[in-house]
Amino acid sequence: MRLNENLQNGLIQRHNLVTQARRQNFGQEVQYAAAWIRKQPALVGILDEARRIEEPPPVDQWLRECEDELGVVWPTATEEGRALLGWELLSSLRADEAENKAVDIFGRTGGDIDTWIRQMANDAFTPLFVWLLEQLQRRSSVTHALRRYLYVTETFERDALHVEYLTRTTTGEELYNDHLQKFLFLDGEYVTYAKVRSASGEPDLVGELDTWDPIVLDGKLFKNDLKYLAKGVRQVYEYAVDHGKHTGYLVVFNLTDRVLKVDGDGPAGFWPPYFEIADVRVHVVVVRALPPETTASKRGTATVATLTGSLVQQAVAADLGES
Repeated sequence: MRLNENLQNGLIQRHNLVTQARRQNFGQEVQYAAAWIRKQPALVGILDEARRIEEPPPVDQWLRECEDELGVVWPTATEEGRALLGWELLSSLRADEAENKAVDIFGRTGGDIDTWIRQMANDAFTPLFVWLLEQLQRRSSVTHALRRYLYVTETFERDALHVEYLTRTTTGEELYNDHLQKFLFLDGEYVTYAKVRSASGEPDLVGELDTWDPIVLDGKLFKNDLKYLAKGVRQVYEYAVDHGKHTGYLVVFNLTDRVLKVDGDGPAGFWPPYFEIADVRVHVVVVRALPPETTASKRGTATVATLTGSLVQQAVAADLGES
């Protein structure tokens, strides 16, 4: 989770630089902050997801309203829309016009130009930075819990789980889902409840972070059927739509000796990888559930199975054809 922590620290530092900038440096600090955010795929992805929730009005129209009201006002209906509006301003301001915008909005309220610049920085940009930090922290808590689950299961509990699985293969998927559900509750106090009925069926796990922000998860066993996993991604997407969410998680328990890779839509190295379906992002976490039968030195080269975007698209298209 070091990347996530670095992003949070970077946001805090750049927020401070913008809000504490002297008049002579304000425009440049705004540009530096916008350029840095553009270079962070995770932040760009968060902003893209926000746009699916609310498309903000044009920046020029908003700024004229702020001038009429002698201060920053928010015409948006959601925090996502407000953050996007702040981002649109941050990313579009030229260095030589930032000072003038502050004067246009606050110049008739009294005080001096340094006060107006600081007020504009705090009122127009702070909500953006705060919202981005909150999104990173929320996602960090979910993905961090899943990363810990991955480590604990593969390192300490894989053998015992597999022994139990062999005694109840017909309900094996339920076994692994129950194990995941229990871990999420004990590790992060995620209130989860199994098999919540929705229009699409019954997702294996639907949890709540704090009773206000439910998360959707589904667990699937991989036994050499990639199409089954692709359908699992589609199902998570459907569950997320049913619950009005834009993010879901598919946890795959790999019960084969093949290396299972996910060729998703995100940047290389991003964890957990994900697929974008319409306005939903489905992350895929792969757990090696099959205990190794021999030592690494004696084991031959493992074959690779790859879950691709084309397989997921086929699963989605097949579902549309059935409906």
